[in-house]
Amino acid sequence: MMDPFAFFTALLALGFALLSRKNAQDRIVALESDLDGVETRNRQLIEQRDAVKTTLAETAATLETTKKALDATEQEKQEIERQRATIAEAAARLEKVRAELESDLGRVRREHESLEFRVVEFQGTWSHQLTTLEAEIATLMRQLGEFRKGTQLPFARPDLATAAPASAEASWSKPTAAPRLAVAAPAVDPATPSVRRVP
Repeated sequence: MMDPFAFFTALLALGFALLSRKNAQDRIVALESDLDGVETRNRQLIEQRDAVKTTLAETAATLETTKKALDATEQEKQEIERQRATIAEAAARLEKVRAELESDLGRVRREHESLEFRVVEFQGTWSHQLTTLEAEIATLMRQLGEFRKGTQLPFARPDLATAAPASAEASWSKPTAAPRLAVAAPAVDPATPSVRRVP
């Protein structure tokens, strides 16, 4: 016959073993649940890491594109600065040329005015000399006409035969004015333009 104490001890040990097994199973279930949670968190972290890597790659690509655009902008800026310097230099040269042209234009205007004044003065002198020459030519023509009239030979007529020597002698004895020499007009250059003073 079994000892009741031994039976009770075995029963107690069995209960304790069952309780320990149940606690162990609960711990196993809790650990499995925690492991599932950790795996789920791990998957989420991996997904977040992949998303961060993708975002980082996109950011790096955007940064590289921005850097290239910045380099291109800097090169364009330098090119614009060079063009501005070139334009400024060209503008300075044009301003210098404009000043020289204005100086030359002023000198040409002064020479034109001086030449115009000299031409007008020359025309006045030439006109006066021409008038004087025409008057002298008219005087010479009149004197020549009078000289020709005084030296014409008369027709031989009996009643004037004795008077011809006397009139010839009187005409030779009468002094005649010597013709004045004409003053040669100054030569006019045909290439010189005729300038008329504008009132």
